[in-house]
Amino acid sequence: MPELNVLVVDDEPAIRQVLSAAISKAGYAVDTAASAAEALAKLDKTSIDVVLSDVFMPVTDGIELLKLARARGHSSTFIMVTAFASVDSAIDAIKAGAWDYITKPVRSEEIVHRLEQIDALRGLREENRTLRSLVLGSGAKAFSFTSPAMQATERLIARVAPTGSTVLITGESGTGKGVSARRIHELSSRRDGPFIPVNCAAIPETLIESELFGHTKGAFTSADRVRKGLFVQADRGTIFLDEIGELPLGMQTKLLHVLEAKEVRPLGSEQSRKVDVRIIAATNRDLAAMVAAGRFREDLFFRLSAFQIPMPPLRARREDIPGLLRHLIAQRVMPSGTHEELVLEPEAEDLLVNFSWPGNVRQLENVLHRAAILADGGCIRTVDLPPEVTRGNSATIANPVAADGAGGEGSLRDRVRRFELSLLRRAIDEAGGDRRLAAQRLGIGLSSLYRKLEETGSDG
Repeated sequence: MPELNVLVVDDEPAIRQVLSAAISKAGYAVDTAASAAEALAKLDKTSIDVVLSDVFMPVTDGIELLKLARARGHSSTFIMVTAFASVDSAIDAIKAGAWDYITKPVRSEEIVHRLEQIDALRGLREENRTLRSLVLGSGAKAFSFTSPAMQATERLIARVAPTGSTVLITGESGTGKGVSARRIHELSSRRDGPFIPVNCAAIPETLIESELFGHTKGAFTSADRVRKGLFVQADRGTIFLDEIGELPLGMQTKLLHVLEAKEVRPLGSEQSRKVDVRIIAATNRDLAAMVAAGRFREDLFFRLSAFQIPMPPLRARREDIPGLLRHLIAQRVMPSGTHEELVLEPEAEDLLVNFSWPGNVRQLENVLHRAAILADGGCIRTVDLPPEVTRGNSATIANPVAADGAGGEGSLRDRVRRFELSLLRRAIDEAGGDRRLAAQRLGIGLSSLYRKLEETGSDG
């Protein structure tokens, strides 16, 4: 679990000093505040896990501090301490949301014991979440690859998973980079910790620092409360940075600092927080070429690519497709509320096996999901497959006019979609795979480009 950040709140300097020394000696990060106002300011500026607060303090007491903290959206665990214990004050503290209530004189060992209990409880909650995930997913069977290319990839995953090394997964869109990242996490010693996937291309550049590293209250106009960033949420686990090539250069510098210092600084904060996070990154871009072009930091590239795993495209491992078809039909593509078992007509299977799959496994899954909805009598037939699969690639290769969408068969809508897709692919190729640049040249937003690719089933 993440290291506990503890805030000691007491108007007596000697008590603050004794308690903070004991907490620090026990291995926890600790800060102090002499009043409720100072404590609230620090809660607004820093991610605090546990607040150890005196009840009776001048101006604003500890119970009122707890209520104010809750009203501001802070979820810190509160332990209330007082020299004037009474049943009523204990009830008030518990009603306000305190986790525990203890009396002075407080022994340092007692405080440390309470913190250890909180730490253990957080660990149990994480373990329960993992167990629920395992139980809910117990019906899904892992797919066994038969192609030499994917068997080699599986061996790389098995080797690197226990090491804790940073991993860079490369390959075309839709080849299963996200699935492989999760597999590495599940085979590692961090399997009981969180797995946090992040699509770097999907987060606006103005928000990505806040999303990754968190922010303090008031760090920017809409920051009305402290936010724990995704790196803190991934502590003792794994963060998966998909589309790492889309990360702006400024953020690349800050990510490099996290890799080297193993700490993050929330936006607007003057304090850093230690994090223990394994980083797995993925890209469909040529990062070495981006380094040469000055669009990706060389030092970050070297750190991320300490261990690379290339994902082969689906067309390079056709022997996996028959088994993958059955796996996807059995486990993933059945329409919601459907209990009917599906089978594939042999002719339909032949078409699916021999299709080029430019969008790889994600395109295959989308095609199967569509076919499962259209299928009658529990059988997917050729008529249930989309035109691009039933026609294959031969017509577009032989007829470049049709490939641009100006000719070929199908409705006007299908021909327009093919023409649009050809323009998108050409723009991406001419931009050297840089989708942000391709979108700029096409005069559309990056999110629009991704949406159009996904709508055509060619992005994965």
